[in-house]
Amino acid sequence: MTENDEALEFPFEQRCASLFRGLRGINEFHVSKAEFGRLSKLMRDPEKVFASLAEDDDLPLSPRVQEYYFRHKEISLSWRPVDEDSEMIAEFHLSHVMRAVAQNHLGDIWEGDDDSQRALHEELRVFDDTPRTGTGRMAALRASRGATDPEIWYFDMREGAMPMELDYAGYLDTLLITKGVIGWQYLYCEPEYSGLGFIPLADGLKDMLEIFPRLFPEHDYTDLRARLEART
Repeated sequence: MTENDEALEFPFEQRCASLFRGLRGINEFHVSKAEFGRLSKLMRDPEKVFASLAEDDDLPLSPRVQEYYFRHKEISLSWRPVDEDSEMIAEFHLSHVMRAVAQNHLGDIWEGDDDSQRALHEELRVFDDTPRTGTGRMAALRASRGATDPEIWYFDMREGAMPMELDYAGYLDTLLITKGVIGWQYLYCEPEYSGLGFIPLADGLKDMLEIFPRLFPEHDYTDLRARLEART
């Protein structure tokens, strides 16, 4: 389903549609996928969704989280530069918040090595991953009982689960600014996590920060550049 198939009622949906149009208009990029997933009747009404999450899952999510609502089962983007010498590659695959909480339990796919990890993984709900590129990296919200603004963690099979400095809204804002370039999330984890998972992606992030200020001058990439320099 593309953004032209129906009216996009919510601001985050509209922002994603704008991102898709913008990327398709750049001849330096090849966009292989940019689409909105299926709608279900349940997900069309945010009041019912957030009431259900509060009552059934003890997640009374805050207005800040609710501002980023989208109705689609998923929103997916995958692209890469036409220049084959570039190390940059991009993908995101956002899951609807209810689907993430109900179905996408990190503990179901990566149990953990000890009791502490297992307890953490049981609380993590994956809402962004990379199924097309298969990187084994994913972002998850921590579904602690009573959480209004859940912690956000980033997981890769090399470093494990890493706490991020961003909240849910901040994650989605930064995702759109970085256009889903794989690895940007490490820049919001502690530098000590810039190991085996991060190193193969550093050159792609450098390409991003060389190219994006020219292509997207409406955004300020100063903070991202400083974070990358602190980790390389």
